[in-house]
Amino acid sequence: MENGINRYIKMLLEQNKTEVLAIALQLKLFNYLEKQDMSLECLVKELNTNAKNTNTLLKALAMIDLIYKKDDFYKNTEVTKKYFIYAASTYCGDVFLHRNEMLNHGRKAMSSLVSEGAKDVAMAKNPKKWATASRKFLKQEQTNLISKSVVEIVKNLKEYPKMTKMLDLGCASGVLGLEIVKSHPTMKGVLFDFPDVTDVVSTHIKEYNLEDKVSILCGDIQNDNIGSRYDLIWCSNIFYFLDNKTDVLEKIYKALNPNGILVSAHVEVGEEPQEYEDSFFYFLGLNLQGRTIFKPMELSNILEHTGFRTINSYTTSEFPMTPTQIHIAKK
Repeated sequence: MENGINRYIKMLLEQNKTEVLAIALQLKLFNYLEKQDMSLECLVKELNTNAKNTNTLLKALAMIDLIYKKDDFYKNTEVTKKYFIYAASTYCGDVFLHRNEMLNHGRKAMSSLVSEGAKDVAMAKNPKKWATASRKFLKQEQTNLISKSVVEIVKNLKEYPKMTKMLDLGCASGVLGLEIVKSHPTMKGVLFDFPDVTDVVSTHIKEYNLEDKVSILCGDIQNDNIGSRYDLIWCSNIFYFLDNKTDVLEKIYKALNPNGILVSAHVEVGEEPQEYEDSFFYFLGLNLQGRTIFKPMELSNILEHTGFRTINSYTTSEFPMTPTQIHIAKK
């Protein structure tokens, strides 16, 4: 077949691969394979599924390197053992399922958004949705896929040893702020988000046994007080949802101590297809809803205009889904 058209026809196959993993996670199939060597017949009995189609599902999972066959038994690969065994400490199955559901929902809305525009739903806030996500999928994602990189970024700051107070702005599950505070012998932390979200965050503070070092501040980032006298403010993936990013950055600037540091982790989307293709399509739904994604250098320019003295920026691929731009701005 002529390669020009086949590229686009083959895109349809990715949806099937995604669905195969989603089905396996919903069935908790990998847990059964991890318990013991199981024949196809035993697995079908445990799962209460169709034998022929379960065999096909197993073959599909093997083709995308999630399981492999040894003798007459299927076994989990190392990546499956680490991330897709339900209830394991590093389990990220809910991250996959939630993002799959979110992207499917976005795809269904795309046609009407293109035809009719975003209307009033573009900037709608849904704290209860974020609270639910923070309790489960965002906690998994921040704990197992992001926190290690975040702590490394912060610990590499030369000012880190002398920092005494930090803010995780738009903290979601709160795990990132908790891990930063946990890494430092004397630092105190403030976790800020909507009230519904911070109700969830309070349980995570207790899980970390950091009630004496971490407090909660709740409200709307754009309209409410975020506190003051911070040596460090961490914020990630919040600016897409704000009406006026410049006003919030000015608020952040005022909340920092002299020589205080803002660390921002956000995705930026430029015009070069090869470099930004994944980022563009991941944020396509948000873009159609009227939310604005930073272009390269856009945030750096706003930070400079706000008054930050030095701004160091780089791209990391250590965060899920797409490359992320890290901006380290000193007041």
